[in-house]
Amino acid sequence: MNIKMIKDPIHGSIEFEGEAELQLKSMLADPFFQRLRRVKQLGFSDYVFPSATHSRFAHSLGVYSVAKRMLSVVEPDVRNGDWSLKGRACLAAALLHDIGHGMFSHAFEKAMELFVDRNPQPENSALQAAVNHEKVSPKIVTGSSIARTLVEMGGAEFPAMVAGMIEKSDKTCVYTSLVSSQLDADRLDYAKRDPYFAGVSSGGIDLDWLIRNFQVGSGANGRFLYVNSKAYISLEQFTVTLFQLYPTLYLHKRTRGLEYMFSLLMSRVFERIADGDEKAAGLPSNHPLVRFFRRPNDLDNALLLDDTLFWGSLHLFQEAGSGPIRTVANRITSRKFYPMLDVWKLADEVAAQDDTLANLDAAQRVGVLHDICEKVSEDLHKKSGLWTEACYYDKYPRPIYKPLHTEGGHPQQINVEVGGEIVDIASISPIVASAASFSIHRIYFDDADEGLGERLASEIQSSIRRGLAEELRG
Repeated sequence: MNIKMIKDPIHGSIEFEGEAELQLKSMLADPFFQRLRRVKQLGFSDYVFPSATHSRFAHSLGVYSVAKRMLSVVEPDVRNGDWSLKGRACLAAALLHDIGHGMFSHAFEKAMELFVDRNPQPENSALQAAVNHEKVSPKIVTGSSIARTLVEMGGAEFPAMVAGMIEKSDKTCVYTSLVSSQLDADRLDYAKRDPYFAGVSSGGIDLDWLIRNFQVGSGANGRFLYVNSKAYISLEQFTVTLFQLYPTLYLHKRTRGLEYMFSLLMSRVFERIADGDEKAAGLPSNHPLVRFFRRPNDLDNALLLDDTLFWGSLHLFQEAGSGPIRTVANRITSRKFYPMLDVWKLADEVAAQDDTLANLDAAQRVGVLHDICEKVSEDLHKKSGLWTEACYYDKYPRPIYKPLHTEGGHPQQINVEVGGEIVDIASISPIVASAASFSIHRIYFDDADEGLGERLASEIQSSIRRGLAEELRG
């Protein structure tokens, strides 16, 4: 049996064995997959965590490796990579799940969102779809050179089967759950890989123990993976680890601020291209960004959208005729972040001085602060003399877990066996059942507007006090 192996610092050896897996291995050389080498997994996080430079290429291989181990639980009798058709589709989907991510991933999608806010587009426009990785990935899987390899693996309908798993078309399919669910190979890989490369301490995940304890159950909602009660602590640890990575790593204030600056810069570049004046953005008419904007449906143009395209064009943006583009490009180059006011922190400080809140439990207190922060944002947006285009409100909620509470098991929930019954982990774990959540409420602003920070801070604090008084009266 011919076996190909790739070394990996997280999973040791990633192996490809059998005809189907070797066909997947050959797919690594495809230009669309090679592009993932040039898309960093954590975008701009290396500006804060210098070693966090790992790629979506490496992550995709890791997801494939974890999915293969999970698949061996679903199809325990398979040897030498002789998986069922759905098993092969599962491995292909795991390997290709990120194939549609553009440069800096979600930040590029945010750039289009900012552009559309100022320049409304037809609903479901080709331009918006071309930056949405959830729409681009299936398109690449079914309509590019990738599809030809998939056809060789499983026939003419196989690419659509793989795309369906990536899109999560059938949420009751156990194979789909290995690729996309609340306990999937994607999360199990990045929850280990991202903190490792960022140098961030986390609770950790005992992946080997989890996989050794996975079992396959079956119920009204199809087949699913579950563990018995002796192993559920490891699943609880997984949810907590992933939850804590958000404030520590994914939502770091500097990273989020830089992502916004990138998105703002790119939205302004899009505006110049839309006006037919790409030269004002410092770009020649045949630049890949211009070609992409003009023909967003062309997958060959999507192939050019990676992080290196931005870094290689940054000097052009620094010399742009457009002042706003030039200014932001220079700030990114010199790491001059936009200042930030943490609305949540300010609300927390005001709340700490109120004895009434001291009698609330943590969940109630978080709920009150969240409502106050939301109200502050609404108030600021109404103040035309204060809220300007130089301001950006960054909000992101992250619950520890989204319970389904489906008794008898479900592929999209984390299942635990207790007393012969399969239940959602939220039904037995006090930590998960606590419905803990983490939210950011931050306002970034351009300090070129002299005194704007002081005016915003003063208004935010006044608004917090008013909101707190209204919440406690209610």
